[in-house]
Amino acid sequence: MLYKGATVAIIAAAVVVASAAAYFLILNLVSPTQVNQPSSSPTQVNQPPVSVDMASQEYHKFIAMNEQDRMHAAAQMTPNEQGMIMREAARVTTGINEFMPGTANQAVAVIKSGSFIGVGGHLAEGIAKILSVNGTGYLRMEQFKVTNGPDLHVYLTTNGGNIQNAKDLGILKGSEGDQNYFLGKVGNTRYDVAVIFSQPFRVLFASATLR
Repeated sequence: MLYKGATVAIIAAAVVVASAAAYFLILNLVSPTQVNQPSSSPTQVNQPPVSVDMASQEYHKFIAMNEQDRMHAAAQMTPNEQGMIMREAARVTTGINEFMPGTANQAVAVIKSGSFIGVGGHLAEGIAKILSVNGTGYLRMEQFKVTNGPDLHVYLTTNGGNIQNAKDLGILKGSEGDQNYFLGKVGNTRYDVAVIFSQPFRVLFASATLR
């Protein structure tokens, strides 16, 4: 009887082991297995996702540089890094509201004017005017708004928006609002386009054809 009981116990244990093995085999067959495979895009493999905080830190580090260092840093960036800085800049709005140059006793004449349009997917609106205030020239931008960007400068050009040999009026005072830029003597009215241009990234943001 003792041997018979032992035999039954051994058989029962074998059945339990076999049942467990079959259970785990079936579980592996029906349960999905997570496989970490590299993306087919080499850019995504080499460029892990950047957190919002990290992107903001890189942007503020960039704009804290002096202009020469920003130009050098931008030249060393990959397209993805440049895009990150541009996206962070677009989140920032800078406002200004300057009055019309001159006083009530000065003669103000509009020499040329035109409407801003965005370029390359950037948004822009408002009016650009070349004014003569008692013979002194100004570029005035009214109801102006543009997608913000790193080191945006204002240019006047004579050749349809190409900034080669254009007149650099300095850094954009605000991405929104009325603003004035000194031109000096207004005798030369050859300029026909006002341009908003990112110097370090060599990207055109907006233009206004002046007529």
